[in-house]
Amino acid sequence: MRHNKRTPYCHLPRRKQRDSFVRLRQKIRNNIACDGGQFFSRHILDEPGRPAIYNQWADVYFLGGDGLTIWNVCLVTAASAFWETVEDLAHSRAWDMLTPEERNAESEMKFEPIWSNGQRMYRMLERPVITYDKFGGLTFRDYLEKITGEIIQNEPPDIFESFTQDRSYRYGIGLDMVIHDPEINRHSIEEAIRRFRAIGEKDWRAEKPVPRNELPQESLKAAFRKIEMDGCDNTIIK
Repeated sequence: MRHNKRTPYCHLPRRKQRDSFVRLRQKIRNNIACDGGQFFSRHILDEPGRPAIYNQWADVYFLGGDGLTIWNVCLVTAASAFWETVEDLAHSRAWDMLTPEERNAESEMKFEPIWSNGQRMYRMLERPVITYDKFGGLTFRDYLEKITGEIIQNEPPDIFESFTQDRSYRYGIGLDMVIHDPEINRHSIEEAIRRFRAIGEKDWRAEKPVPRNELPQESLKAAFRKIEMDGCDNTIIK
């Protein structure tokens, strides 16, 4: 059978899978000082002084137990999954309130030509500020932030730890991992890999959701603002 660049990894001949497996195994061995020998990642992990909020996800590759499989992983914390779910809910609700014309205005991007080092390039123009009566005089973005906060406080979604495969990937088998840890670091990645192998490298979801009091009480934007304000305060003190 002829295979093109779009052929999913799981449909490749065993020889091609084995070749990719061996190459990744060597890459993991070469990078053992950084990643500990269980996985390979291009993310910088365990950076001293880096706030946990910046360590909420990582792309990781590790080997399956069959000598063929490569797991191509997107690993996120439960907090990150919570923020993403809330933001998707808020965006859907706000977007549904707009007319087709208003949606076009909110999504339209305009550019102007500029010259840089003798080459013609394009710069995106600032969008005009549009407020809406239906949003209480707020812009779309401000209203989005408002209802994001309301969802977090009044109807927070359940988030479950889980492992979910995606066999459409062209390099390895996709694997979405949601783990209940404060941040993604080498230890949390190794523990997630250990748990995945322990259940037989298959899909899994926890029976109970992550406790509400162990998930964020504010939006991601609000959490980042606190970090930025703390940084300003520290600069002033110095």
